[in-house]
Amino acid sequence: MSFQATVSIIITVKNDGVDLFMTMESLKVSRTLLSYEVIIVNDGSIDGCCDFLMNYKFPRPIRMLRGQSGVPSRNLAAAHATGEYLIFCSPRLYFEDEWMELLLEPLIAGAADCVSPAFTLHESSRAKPKRSSEGVLLQSVYDFPRIGSGTEIPWLSGECFALSRERFQDIGGMADGFSSKELETAEFSLRVWLFGGICRIVPQVALMQVFRHNFPSDDSGNKWEADLLRLACLHLNERRIAACRELISRFGGPEILRNESVILDSAELLRDKYASRRIYDDSWFFDRFGISF
Repeated sequence: MSFQATVSIIITVKNDGVDLFMTMESLKVSRTLLSYEVIIVNDGSIDGCCDFLMNYKFPRPIRMLRGQSGVPSRNLAAAHATGEYLIFCSPRLYFEDEWMELLLEPLIAGAADCVSPAFTLHESSRAKPKRSSEGVLLQSVYDFPRIGSGTEIPWLSGECFALSRERFQDIGGMADGFSSKELETAEFSLRVWLFGGICRIVPQVALMQVFRHNFPSDDSGNKWEADLLRLACLHLNERRIAACRELISRFGGPEILRNESVILDSAELLRDKYASRRIYDDSWFFDRFGISF
């Protein structure tokens, strides 16, 4: 593969305690021949998790941005990125040597539009946080990796995924309005597939995850109801939207749907825009990956 590619590693943080520091220390010592920068978006942390960056010594360029209301933090970072390839990471990863080269190889070879690595859990880590997985759709998202044909996966991992900056812009970046990175990433993954793209896992790359108790904790991953409805309104047919609405009402209570009209209104323009780019519909996607929904 070519070693001339440039990379922007994008990390978004919110009250991540020591996680970001440990991730940066791991990144610092992992060997790579690629030229890269690190862009960190502070999404409203109040625990000082980014303070160390003021005097932090790192061999590559680092930029820190403050999150902006109404702008997905990943889009904000991508707008400032100079790399040909974007790698979105969580702040709780340990890296291995040459992980970037291996991860980007299918992208550079034209064998995928987006890729995610495999993951292992660090021995000192507490148990991976459980997410609400009511319903077939959420179960399939949180059960990473769900493998289709060969290395194809329906959903990229919110912990780490990569694609070219050009492709990210062409697909339209991350959709606005999502609270959790998991469902924000799931919507993006679905859009890639419906637009005729391919998402793959790169099993040769196994990044280590470390989950710690941070305070105050970021509970955005548990706010799945509004995110699920937004994803459904953007891409799914009426029967599946109704199924999501029923699921949300059953587990979250009917009051959860009080702001449904706001979600529908905000999703309407994007839904039409995405529909005009579709090559496949949502039934094709669920049939392809054997998701009975």
